[in-house]
Amino acid sequence: MKKTFAILYVFFNMLAFCGAAPFVDPNKTKITIAVSNINIGEITRAIGGKKVEVFIIVNSLLQPDFVELTPEIIREVEKSNLILSVENEKWINKLKIEAGTLGRIYKTLKTEGDWMIPHIHARAADEIKTILCTLDEENAQYYEENCLKYLYAADFAASAVKKELASAYGVKVIANSQIKSFLESYGFEIVGSFGKPKDLTKKRFEYLLKEGKKQKVKIVVDNLQISAATGGDLAKSLGAKHIALSGNILGKSYVNTLKENAARLKKALESK
Repeated sequence: MKKTFAILYVFFNMLAFCGAAPFVDPNKTKITIAVSNINIGEITRAIGGKKVEVFIIVNSLLQPDFVELTPEIIREVEKSNLILSVENEKWINKLKIEAGTLGRIYKTLKTEGDWMIPHIHARAADEIKTILCTLDEENAQYYEENCLKYLYAADFAASAVKKELASAYGVKVIANSQIKSFLESYGFEIVGSFGKPKDLTKKRFEYLLKEGKKQKVKIVVDNLQISAATGGDLAKSLGAKHIALSGNILGKSYVNTLKENAARLKKALESK
């Protein structure tokens, strides 16, 4: 009994100290991980490979302020060893209450910024890799190798995209506020921005139209996860090209999503 108590004492002290404990798996099964969004999920799948099983709570075509915690979500989280989320997803606090914390490790990822921007995406991948290596030291080398392969592929694609969008520097656009940072990272100049469809009021529309004409904006960019059509009327009024980019990974591939975004931007640049 004393020995059992001592083991539990050490275990819970480890939790208190670093917020996580090594993954103990005598049967060599996978680490079951629940993640809050598609970006975390696809990076975790790529780095975790055959050693992890990932449940994604919010799919790629949604970007909600509030997530309805259905019985299915609760069941999947209850089966998970690890739950990953980001700072602005406050609904995770309710999830902790509904699914409980006993036997589960909740980790809030610290990587800030738009994860579609290559250098930020690389930081996020490294952070997730570090968590997996810490929890499952036995397979740390496997995670390290998978992460290196993932980052190499992402860096190769990012370099190609940078060359494709070389003509973007200084091009003036109006864009959804959540795609703004991604565009700025490639040199676009944001003249004005808008949020959700309900936030593009008549007054805001008129302001953006005035600024767009004055600055000779040629491209209006929507965020696919919010609405692909919000800026359509504005683009038409400006005689500008209208496109929608994804702020999240689509089709289980960051590289392909990055290339698709770049292709849409390049086409818009060529026709401006």
